Amino acid sequence: MKKNKKLEDLKHNYNNIEIPKELDDVVNDALNMKKNKRSNLTRWTSAVASICVIIGTVNVSPVFANTLENIPVIGNVIKIINFKNYSMDGNGFNVSIDVPKIEGLKDKDLEYKLNRSFEEEGKQLYNDYVKEMKELEKLGVEGRKYGRSWYEIKTDNDKILSLVIFNHYAQGSSNTTRKFYNIDKKNQTVLTLEGMFEGTGYVNIISENITKQMRERTKDNKEDVYWIGNEINIFKQIKKDQGFYINNKNELVICFDKYEVAPGSSGLVEFIIPNEITEKLMK
Repeated sequence: MKKNKKLEDLKHNYNNIEIPKELDDVVNDALNMKKNKRSNLTRWTSAVASICVIIGTVNVSPVFANTLENIPVIGNVIKIINFKNYSMDGNGFNVSIDVPKIEGLKDKDLEYKLNRSFEEEGKQLYNDYVKEMKELEKLGVEGRKYGRSWYEIKTDNDKILSLVIFNHYAQGSSNTTRKFYNIDKKNQTVLTLEGMFEGTGYVNIISENITKQMRERTKDNKEDVYWIGNEINIFKQIKKDQGFYINNKNELVICFDKYEVAPGSSGLVEFIIPNEITEKLMK
């Protein structure tokens, strides 16, 4: 079985922790207390002593503190859970909306704002479907609408959490839109292109790379069509706040909705920007 490299690294770091001299005194005091107290009190003082050992060690040993931060459960764990589901099935409407919730951010104000945004957007989407269904009911008409909203975690590592919320609906034709949330775990901030890159030059540089990729894809596959060129010159450059996520290789992935840079048959379109390009643009 292939070993988990992260766990192996943690194990190595743990085994090589420099134990401070002060720790011996704390441990000996805890053991002496244990010998001199009755059994029920012993268990209580032992637990307190254990906590003191950890706290004392963290205070005197930055190495130990850093190791704790990297160990699952003991360290800070940021995770996404399914908070709520709005659903309806009637009068021709089949709708299901999953609402995510983020937990474990040290910045509780940011955590609250993100969760409030997730919930408000999910509730608003559901209310829009309900309103439309009721209007059709008043007219005595049965609707024909299929709606789904769900989320996907694109990346969840020590540095980045990238979450994408999808909104798909079908009524004759269909469409899917996305909203992106990229969180810098270390600095407890939401990443934006403008925040990541110096100045505004990144817009042209990244756009040029995307155009190059479009031409390469078209060359490799004639059916792969993009709206560039002399006759249909729709795509010129990305927006400053273009949708994106960070993949599990820490690469920037620029995203376009359906019809944005290509025919509807192409669906959602994405371009991975090489690190050799983005690293030169970083602040």
